[in-house]
Formats: sequence, C-alpha cells, structure tokens
Amino acid sequence: MAIQDICNRFPKKYQVLIIFIVFTTNNGFAWLMFEPVAEWLKNNVHGMTSRQLQLLSSWQPLVFLCTCIPIMKLVTRYDGLRLAVRIGTAAEIIGAVLKLIGAIAKGSTAGLVFLHMGQMFSGVGSPVATGCVSALSATWFEPEERTRATAAAVLFNSVGNSLCYLFVPSMTKGLGFFSVTMYEVIMAVIALGLAWVIMPQEPESDGEATEAAAIPQENTHSNAASTPAPEKPEGDMLVHTKEHSSLITQLKTLWSIPSCVCLLSVYAWLSGGFSAWISLFADTYSKFYSEQFIGIMSFFGMIAYVVGGIASSYVVDLYFSRQMKYVIFFCITMNTLCNLIFIACTPNDKSYSLWNLGQGFIVLSTAMCGFWNGAAAPLFYELVAEISFPVEEGVSGICISVMENVGALVFYQIVSRFFTGQSMSVAYSFGMTVAVAVSAAVKQRYNRTYHAYLLQNAHEEE
Repeated sequence: MAIQDICNRFPKKYQVLIIFIVFTTNNGFAWLMFEPVAEWLKNNVHGMTSRQLQLLSSWQPLVFLCTCIPIMKLVTRYDGLRLAVRIGTAAEIIGAVLKLIGAIAKGSTAGLVFLHMGQMFSGVGSPVATGCVSALSATWFEPEERTRATAAAVLFNSVGNSLCYLFVPSMTKGLGFFSVTMYEVIMAVIALGLAWVIMPQEPESDGEATEAAAIPQENTHSNAASTPAPEKPEGDMLVHTKEHSSLITQLKTLWSIPSCVCLLSVYAWLSGGFSAWISLFADTYSKFYSEQFIGIMSFFGMIAYVVGGIASSYVVDLYFSRQMKYVIFFCITMNTLCNLIFIACTPNDKSYSLWNLGQGFIVLSTAMCGFWNGAAAPLFYELVAEISFPVEEGVSGICISVMENVGALVFYQIVSRFFTGQSMSVAYSFGMTVAVAVSAAVKQRYNRTYHAYLLQNAHEEE
C-alpha cells in the first residue's frame, strides 16, 4: 500500500503523533462548527434557536464526562491508546454522517434531531482527542521531547476550532451548511483509515515482557484475590498491572494532592472557559461587528493559542523543564492583563469603548489573549503528571481534560446565562485573576523525572 510505505519512512513515534493530530483536529472542528454561522443556522434550520446552538456546543463536554472513565480505563492497558483512537475515529465518522443527514433535512424537525445525535457521537472521541495526550507523549517520546509532543497533540484540537472560524462562514455562504458536514465526513474517513490501517502498535517495554513471561498461567488464576500481575492474553493485548481497583486508587491519589487540585481548577477556567468564551463571540458582539470580522477575531485567537503552546513547550523543554510552575504563573498573569486590554478596546452594551483603537487592535488583543493562554495549556499536562507520579499519564491527562470540559460547561450553561455582552468578558477576566492567585499556591514536585533519573543510574551501575 503506497500510503503505508510513505508512512513507514518516518519513525513510528511521528506516525502516531501525525495520526493523532489528524484525529484531534477534526474533533476540534466538530465541537465548534455551528457557532461561526449561528445566525445562518437560526434562519435556515427548522427549530434552531440560541439555546439549541448552546446545547449543540455543550454535547461534546457532556458526552466527555459520560465516557471519560471507560477511556481512562482503556488507555492504562497495553496498546490501549491505539484502540482508544480507533474507537474515537469510528464514533466521529458516525457523528459526521448523522450531521450530514441533518444538514440535508434542515427544513424539518428531523434535521435538528440528527444534528444533535451527530454531536453526541462526535463527543465520544473527545476524551481521546484531548485527554490522552500525556499518555501518548509518555509512551512514544523521550523525556526531553515530551512537553513538545504533548503541546502538538493537545493544541491541534484548537487548530480544528480555528478552522471553523476561517472556513465555515465562507463555505456556508457559498454552498450551504451541507458542504461543512461533507468536509467533516471526508476528514473523518481519513482519520479512520489512518487509525485502523497505519497506526503502529505500542512498543512493549523490556520489563513488561520479562515479567509477563515469568508468571505461570496457573499462578495468575490461583492468586486472583491478590494484587493482579500482568499476563499475556489472546491476541496482542497485554494488560498493565493497573486494574480497575488501582484506577480508583490512582484517582484518589491524584485528587488528594492539593497542588494537583489547584492546577486542575485553574485549567478548567483557563482552557475550557477560554474556548467557550471565544465560541460565544458571535452572540456577544454580533450587533457591533460583522460575522466575517468575528470569525477573524476568533481565528486569530485560536491560532495564537496554538503558536503560544508550541513556543512555550519548546522553550520549557530546553531551558525550564524544572520551573514549569513559574512559566505557568507568568503566562496566565500575562493572559489576565491581555484580557483587560481586550475589554478596554471592545464596545460595551451601550456601544462605548474605553480605547477606540480600531478593529485591527481588537484582533491583536484577541490574539495576545490566545497566545498566553495557549502558552500555559500544555504545561499543565506535564506538571500534573510530574507531581502526581506514579499516577499514570493516561489517568492524569484525562482528569485534566475532564476539568477543561467542566469549565466549558460552566461557561456555556451558567456564566453565559447570568452575564451577557461585555459583562461576560469581564466575568472571564475576573476568573483569570482568581486563577493567578490559585496557581501561586502550587508546590511543584518533579517526581516522574526523579524516578527516571534513579532508574537510569541503576541501569548504568549494572
């Protein structure tokens, strides 16, 4: 197969990363594909209202919360990441097809029902797309590469968000919303093919292979009540020593660490609140700016988010791998200041702007908010994994993503109901001010790095 031959020219770790990027980009696109054309959908889809649009955007975080535990359990298994990506891509293509049917039947009530069903299926892949990034980087990349790998995996979900604001308005205006859903179907087919045909199997560590081979089959059955040991089942799956009871133990351990709780709480508002805040620009500023300009604002905010994350992860890997807390604190402080600048240069409900510096400066301030927000985002995955070790990266990563979705839900269903217009931006900025104070209470501990250092020294002595 020609495509497989081309992929085999790259190291397996980059094959996995590229496949994951394709999947998570499409997942991000599916989440916010309705917001950039909110007014068009209200006028052309039977039964579509502002509340229906908010519900469509809320399905992904809601389904995430329902499916995160099974996915968390799955990725703690040997080769569980590959299986999780396969499940996610399969659910995504079902969701894309359902939304395509909904777009075709937009003139009837059934069309709206199919759109909701499609968003539900698209949400099944969200725990994989945003929660398994730490497991991916820890499994396939060396310690000095992990922050960059985590950043690439998590930030391309935001690339999918930004593509919505760039392409969806023009595609809908020219060819209708049908073309948007058709694009999603095509990308879902590509992701499905890559995940099921190309994605390589997880490498088995020497320790796992030796331990699995040394344990007789009968001992596994006779000691069922004791601590479970890895065994080689049928096929190519080898279960890690983490079973369901140990998963609960890991979750208790993670949530019993105050610094982890602080980081998770901050990330909920930093990332989840940010995505929801930007996605609601159309409702917030539609009476002041055109749909096209709002799309440009949102696009540059999301693209700057990605650029900031990639830049900070590169710098942290090279120079600040043991000072992540201070980098996070600096980034979210700068983000808070940029939020205040954004509020000052955008109109309030009475069309008054404190700084009337033109639309170009509004786009710049939105991009600066996105840059500093994105610069902090991937560092949360790595710092929580370091502090909570020996909790597995698959568990800590999905917990972070759970909080991101909780933050988005809180913003969609609570903040947006009580605060409208400019006051919603003020509420987000106030939340970021609180986040700065909470992040200062974090005590950073690099337990995972220290453990790897001890293992390396032990191997060298042998």
